[in-house]
Parts: sequence; structure tokens; C-alpha cells
Amino acid sequence: MTSRRLILALPALLAARPGTATEARRQEQPPALRTPRPVQLRPGAPAAMLHASVDELGRSLSVRFSGTGAPETVFRFTSWYGYGRVFAVLPLRGRQVVLAAFEGNTGTGVYQELQAVIGQEDDGTARILAIETLRARETPMCNEAAYLSVRIVPDGGGLRLEQEARGVSGTCDPRRPPARFREIWSTMLRWSGRGVMQATPAPRNPGPGQRKVDLARVKTLEWLAAAPRSDVTVEDLQQLGLMEVVRTA
Repeated sequence: MTSRRLILALPALLAARPGTATEARRQEQPPALRTPRPVQLRPGAPAAMLHASVDELGRSLSVRFSGTGAPETVFRFTSWYGYGRVFAVLPLRGRQVVLAAFEGNTGTGVYQELQAVIGQEDDGTARILAIETLRARETPMCNEAAYLSVRIVPDGGGLRLEQEARGVSGTCDPRRPPARFREIWSTMLRWSGRGVMQATPAPRNPGPGQRKVDLARVKTLEWLAAAPRSDVTVEDLQQLGLMEVVRTA
């Protein structure tokens, strides 16, 4: 798989090839929410104002809050192309959580966006509650293609992840028919109002795509639980395996 760092060595190729950042921007889904906007971070507390901006020089998305009683924590996410954005505010346990999208693995034929769930605990601590892929694609050669999409839906005391992995492999050998695959599954992330979110146990025999996603999720939730996190770097994503979640065969 081509990593995002190969972009530095292949500027001409990226500029000429379809499926690059320019096309990804045109296909951006879901779009950014306008900020500032009020959000209810804790039950019964005054609404805070949500602010989101991209630092063009540092290529990072910053998310912060202002107002009476608002947390002082500033959240920063890597944003290689500057497409980082807040795209949703969802209800959860009598309050609202913020969903921020930012770039993950990018390069020739590769584009991934992740989504972070930002919330405030009952004791006032603001932190990242979960990180999941929003959408990803890999089109490395021939007619090979692999896609992963994850949609977050409020569901009672948690968030339901509706996930799909699909693609086609084996297209480079004309003597063999290509193999298509598709997996659809859902996962519940529950939250008590303290700490980070917790995923429901995985099934005994998950598909290859789900196994990759689940493995990265376990590492990520452990990392988030170890201490309140507010910054996410490329190195963090690599160490957590969040750049390696796309099933390719």
C-alpha cells in the first residue's frame, strides 16, 4: 500500500492522475458545518460555542469551545490537504458530541478520512471519545479497488456504526476472473458519561474487513483511555493501525 509520504516524491504524477486530493475534495461527504455554533456539551450546563478552523501552514484542524464554563481544551488533528472539518453534532446521553473529520492515509490511489468523536465527561473533562474511519479507498493498480465506509448513527445511550467494506481484486491477471467482495456489519459504541466509548464485543467469526477495523479500534480505545487525548498526529495513526483498515482482497 502506498503511504501518504510518497506524495512528496510524486507531485507530477499526483497532479495528472484522477482520484487525487482535488477529486476527493469534490466528492467530500458529508460537508462541513458552519461554525461558530452552540453545542450542549453537558446536561444542564450553558451551551458552549463551537469553533473549527484549519491551519493552512501547519496542515491541522483545530476544534475549540468558548463561553461560560466551556472547556479550555483545544483539539488538533492532522489534516494533510487542509480538508479537516466539523461535520456533525449528535445527541448522546442528554448532551451533544462533536464529530470532526480529518485525513488519514493518503497517497497515489489512496485516500482516507477519519472521524473523531469529541465530548465532555460528567466531571467536565473534554476529550476524544472515539476515532473511526469515515471513508477510505485504495485503487493501487489495474482495476483493483477497495472501499471502506462508516456511518455513525445515534442509538439510545450510544452510537451505532454502520460499516461496509467492498471491492474487487485479482484484476491484473487476464487469465483469472476478478474476485469481488462485500461485508456489511454494525458495531455499537456505548458511553457512560465517563472515560471513552466502549465497543460491543465482536462476533466470533468476523469477516476479514471487520477484523482489520476491530483490531485498530481495540488499540485506539486503549490509547484514548490511558489519558485524555486532544491531539492526533500522523504518527499516532500509524502506531494505532488506523491507516491499515481497508480490506484489499
